[in-house]
Amino acid sequence: MHAPSLPPWADAQLSADLPELCAKGEGQSLEFKSNLPAQGHDISKSIAAFASSNDGLLIYGIADSGEIVGLAEASDPKERDRIQQRILHAAREVKPPVHPTLAWAIHEEKIACVVTVEKGFEAFYYATQRPIIRRGPTSRPAEPGEVEQVFRLRYASGASSISVPSTKLIGQRMHRVLELMNTNRHEPVTVVDLARAMGLAAPAELDAIFAGHQAPTFSILDQFCARFAIDKDWLTTGRGHPYTSPVEHRLLPADYLSLIDEAAPDCVYLVRSNSTIGETFIVLQKDALKIFLLPGVWHVSDHVGGFGSGQLLSLYDLFCGWLGRGRKDSPDYQLLGRLIDPKLAEAIFDGDAYPGIVEKMPLSHWWDDLTDLSHKWTTREGSQKAYGKSFIAAQDLLRAMVDKRSC
Repeated sequence: MHAPSLPPWADAQLSADLPELCAKGEGQSLEFKSNLPAQGHDISKSIAAFASSNDGLLIYGIADSGEIVGLAEASDPKERDRIQQRILHAAREVKPPVHPTLAWAIHEEKIACVVTVEKGFEAFYYATQRPIIRRGPTSRPAEPGEVEQVFRLRYASGASSISVPSTKLIGQRMHRVLELMNTNRHEPVTVVDLARAMGLAAPAELDAIFAGHQAPTFSILDQFCARFAIDKDWLTTGRGHPYTSPVEHRLLPADYLSLIDEAAPDCVYLVRSNSTIGETFIVLQKDALKIFLLPGVWHVSDHVGGFGSGQLLSLYDLFCGWLGRGRKDSPDYQLLGRLIDPKLAEAIFDGDAYPGIVEKMPLSHWWDDLTDLSHKWTTREGSQKAYGKSFIAAQDLLRAMVDKRSC
């Protein structure tokens, strides 16, 4: 069976490719319109978006679903000429100038107008005096942060220039955050979950950023990092580590008590490595998706110098303060101990592992047992068996400091 002959004004290749193009659906390089818009600025906006962002095809006569509906009366040469003039007139409204090309495609007697737009050399192209960009299936005005980002990248020079984040690499790092968050999690967190937690109206926007198809605005970057306690420098440049504490460092553990109370977390995890050094840190769980580290590591062992022993005593005071609170002034948050593998502890306090991984780990009473310096409820042998010789050494050191302080 021979393919139907095409009129001389129809493009044979585009006509053959039209069903396949429609099957792809709208996206970064394809936009469908069932009819020619009534307003010329709607045409110029679509053209400017492709010129700013990437090569693209704007096809009139295709429904949003990808169905070929055809342009009414387009078989009439006068109507085709009118359509062509309207599109070219709208293109002249785009600044700086652009030069799209028009062609006609026919499928089963339905006629579509295909407008090819090449990405321009300028940073942005404007319609109705606004910079327009293409993000996924949407053509929209660029936000101020996006304009700043593009111009910084375009005109940056020299070693002192500010590094502008790569869309693709940011998407990859966001995927890394999601992978870390889902470590040992029974019900994996999804991109939609993250978008909802951020309060985004359209989760598809975050999904496009994850896929590397859409550049994140500075507002989205700030919001993502603040909501999930992610280090912004790492997310944008790759320098450093994914998780760096979002709170200011304080010299002594007890100095964090007011900060913890003000943060009103759901849970506070008191984490100790079961190494001989006994590296110890505190993790705050604000909610199911925001879990972060306090910026301090202390040694619950005798591996301390003069200042380290003072930190150990401050940690002891913090624990005693929690245990000594009455019902009326007891914290609203849970206090849960964790005793973990040294390598995992190092990864967490280095910022390379998700602090929330401690949530599903076995409960340990090491922190309240530490305050039992006289072994009223725990035997010395039992504590040594459970926590190691370095733990007993820490208790001996604490007992000496407490006795000296009481004199």
